[in-house]
Amino acid sequence: MRLIDQLAATRIYYPRPLPTLPDILLIDIPLAFSGDRLALGRYYPVILESLAEMQEFEAFLCEQRPELISPALLARRPSGLRTDDIVFARYSPPAPRWPWLHLCCWPTRCTMLVPHPEDEFARGAYTVDAFQSDDDVNAAELRLLAALGPHEAYYVRSVPVAAGHA
Repeated sequence: MRLIDQLAATRIYYPRPLPTLPDILLIDIPLAFSGDRLALGRYYPVILESLAEMQEFEAFLCEQRPELISPALLARRPSGLRTDDIVFARYSPPAPRWPWLHLCCWPTRCTMLVPHPEDEFARGAYTVDAFQSDDDVNAAELRLLAALGPHEAYYVRSVPVAAGHA
């Protein structure tokens, strides 16, 4: 069986809003495999930092295997993006009925504050949340900024949706 035929049959690419940020492949996990650990209970984001990773991941999805496995091929691969700032980026839905995504890239000084960063940060640096609307992203971003406090606000870079990106 192939993941592309079962677990990852419904998926869409969210293009990077800036050249330095990753693309995101969002997999709509079938109801039988959905759960609380997934974004909005059903979405599994895959962070793709290069065309080579995109091709590698597509090959992984197409591979024949005896049973379904988690699509976590890149989840623990270290990110190539290094930043001293906390970076926020919004990814608008590329097609109707898909969610908005909010990616945060966290510097090492932040990820090291968590007891098990490998369980909390994709690729050691990212968190991705899904939202039903842009207003929901705004509200979540404001809550996050309030939780970070005024001394961290300097480090946050909010990346608006670029014109021309669907």
